[in-house]
Amino acid sequence: MTAVAPLLLVTGYASVDFAMQLAPFRGTDATTTVLGRADEWPRYGGVAHVTRAAAASRAADPSSQDAAVVESSVRVEALSWVGQDPDGAAWIDAVKRGGAGSAGIATRGTRSPTSFLLYPEGDGTICLFDPGDCHDGALTSDQRRLAAAADAVVVTIGPAHATRELLDAIRPDATLCWILKQDPDSLSGDLATALAARADVITLSEGESGYLAGIAAAARPGTDIIVTRGSRGAELRRVTANATIEPIGSVPAEPVAGVDTTGAGDTFSGTLAARIAAEPARDRAHDTDPRPMLEHIAAAAGATAAMLRARATELGR
Repeated sequence: MTAVAPLLLVTGYASVDFAMQLAPFRGTDATTTVLGRADEWPRYGGVAHVTRAAAASRAADPSSQDAAVVESSVRVEALSWVGQDPDGAAWIDAVKRGGAGSAGIATRGTRSPTSFLLYPEGDGTICLFDPGDCHDGALTSDQRRLAAAADAVVVTIGPAHATRELLDAIRPDATLCWILKQDPDSLSGDLATALAARADVITLSEGESGYLAGIAAAARPGTDIIVTRGSRGAELRRVTANATIEPIGSVPAEPVAGVDTTGAGDTFSGTLAARIAAEPARDRAHDTDPRPMLEHIAAAAGATAAMLRARATELGR
C-alpha cells in the first residue's frame, strides 16, 4: 500500500505584487525615478511564492531520480484570503498552477491584497501593502479542517486574528515553520511571543534580527533559527537550554546579480519547509546533529539561485 505523503499547509496573506527597481531614493517631497519594473506585471506572490517552491521541492530524497518519489514527497495546500475580483481569481489560478491545493483559500469581499515592492538602488526594500477587504471573520470550516490535518504548517505574515486561531487549531505534533516578517500591524509583541514559543523552525532576514532577543526568551530549546543574508548566504543558529541563541553553521549563497529578487526569501523558506515536512519527526531538544538542517538550507539556497537564474534568462540578461 502506498503511504500518504505528509500534508504541508502554508498560511498567510495573498498578494498581487507590483515590483519596481528605483534610482536612489530621494526622500519625501522629492521625485525618485523608476529604473525598471518586474517582467511579470503583476506577479502573484505572498503565500503563492511559498507554495510554489514547496510543491517543486525534491524533499523526500534530493539524490533520487525516481519521479514518483519526488512527486509524492509532500502535499501542499494554501490557506489564505482573496477578494471576489479578477485579481483574486488569477491568484488562485497561480497557486494551482504552482502545484498546491486551493481548498484553504477563502473568497470574501471585493478587493484582493496588493503590494508595491520598491527596490531603491543602494538600499533595502520598501513594501507598500494594501490588505484589501477580504480578511474579516474566523477561519472557514475548510481552513480549520486543513489546519487540524496538517503534518507541517508554514506561518507567514497574515491577519493577526487568523494566525491566533490557527495556532489553536493545529495538532500538537505538527511541525511549525515560522517565516518572520517585519509587519507591526500584523505581528504584535504577544503574537510574536506565541509563535516563537510554538515554532520548531524560524526563518528571518538579517534585517529582522531585532526579533532575536524575544525569540531567545520565548522559544523552546532546540528551536532552529535560520538567518538569511542575501548574497552572503544563510546562517543556522539554535536556541539553547539557557535561553541563548548559538551559531551552528552557515551555508554560502550563489550570487545572481542584476535580477528582480521578489519572492527569493519565500522560495528559500518554501523549499526548506517542504524538506522538513518530508523528514521523520524528531526531538529537536535532544537531536543536536546540525548536518540534516544544513543540508536542507543548502538545498533551499540552491533552489533560490535557480529561480533567480531562470528569471535572469527570461529577461535576456
